Amino acid sequence: MADEITFWDYSRSQALSRYNGASIGVREIPELCAVRAETEGVDPQLPSADEMAGIHPLALKRPRRWEAAIAAMIYASSGQTALREEIIKGRELLDRLSRHDRGALTVPRMLALVPAVIAGFRFSRQGEMFNPEANRYQEGARFLSVLLEERPALDVEIGLCAHRAGVTDPVLPEHVSPTGAQRMVAFVAALLDNSRAERRTVGVSQQTATDRAAGTVNSLVFLHYAHGGRLEQFLRILDQHADDLRAVLARHNAVSATRFRFTPLEPFSEVVERDMDAAFGPDWTGAPTDPRWRRGGTLDAAVEEAKGKMARFMRDAPLDVDLLLRLHKDSETPSERGVSALHWFDRHQRQPLGVRARYDVAFHHRLALTTLEKGGVGIGMERGWDAYQWLAWSAAYGSAGAAMPLLYARSSTEPPHHVSLRSFNLRQFW
Repeated sequence: MADEITFWDYSRSQALSRYNGASIGVREIPELCAVRAETEGVDPQLPSADEMAGIHPLALKRPRRWEAAIAAMIYASSGQTALREEIIKGRELLDRLSRHDRGALTVPRMLALVPAVIAGFRFSRQGEMFNPEANRYQEGARFLSVLLEERPALDVEIGLCAHRAGVTDPVLPEHVSPTGAQRMVAFVAALLDNSRAERRTVGVSQQTATDRAAGTVNSLVFLHYAHGGRLEQFLRILDQHADDLRAVLARHNAVSATRFRFTPLEPFSEVVERDMDAAFGPDWTGAPTDPRWRRGGTLDAAVEEAKGKMARFMRDAPLDVDLLLRLHKDSETPSERGVSALHWFDRHQRQPLGVRARYDVAFHHRLALTTLEKGGVGIGMERGWDAYQWLAWSAAYGSAGAAMPLLYARSSTEPPHHVSLRSFNLRQFW
């Protein structure tokens, strides 16, 4: 890897996906750009092979040539023509690395990692605390530092949502977007295949068709299916989503040195429930016995943030679970798992706002603790990214000011356009 880059195409068009997993030299990057440009009808300004190979990895000499090389690699991998104001963010990330980490950056390794980090993650100096639209540079530097560390193994956990944003059309798509899933996996592989870890594994977690699905999707989505007598259809869609993701990961594993695995969310949820029992007692309403949850602490602040976020999802009208049970039993596809899901939903809806907030904070805190214990990195690919999640992670790493190896991928609602990274989106692909 010291002299070559493992290439992955995470662009919208997937024009270069036939090269996925291939080892390429720095001089081959302009050739890949030319192939993409011809395929997509774009005419980017490209550096020559000699200019690419002659850069200094830290931009200490000929910085404009360094910028051109970064832009070329971003274009080759993402299909986006990055603006200079976006490209120079890479300089700030490099400046925040330790001398030891900067010394590990050969030209190929720098071109494999820094352009991918810039393309896939948005960074901002605005505020050294939580920013829902961007990552902090200190997180980016710590994330890069983990990738640059020589180590026997590196683990990544990625959680995915099963619900759609918005309330006008509370329907789950029948399938996961194969292109969207492939792009996500290719992007993660571009980071990990070019890291210095000997063995890399990625767990992609999602809620499957169990009782708990009733409590993890948006309540409007669940009730849409329940009132229509279509709960079994809802559960079958979740089964299909799991099958779709497994298929994408299996195809990817055939060509990647990084192992991806699909992980049902159920076992992790059970661990979180045990955490809740230990901290708050069996009904989760008691005063905290764990000092980490004490009043005024980071986790307590996260709970207060979560309450504000979740209050708008609380139902005012009482739930007529008997009616929903009758609708399900009289439907064309009644099932025991549908009955179980309805009972779970009823119990979940009866929980006070404070309990729900505690659980969601405990969920993200446990995810952070798991990442910390393994010395891994976190990559956010789910739709939402809120202050309470960030605080839950911060509590695991010491405080809200501590740098965490956690970055959330780009998310955008702008119409797709190849100029700039503003419209580039990798997060939540269905």
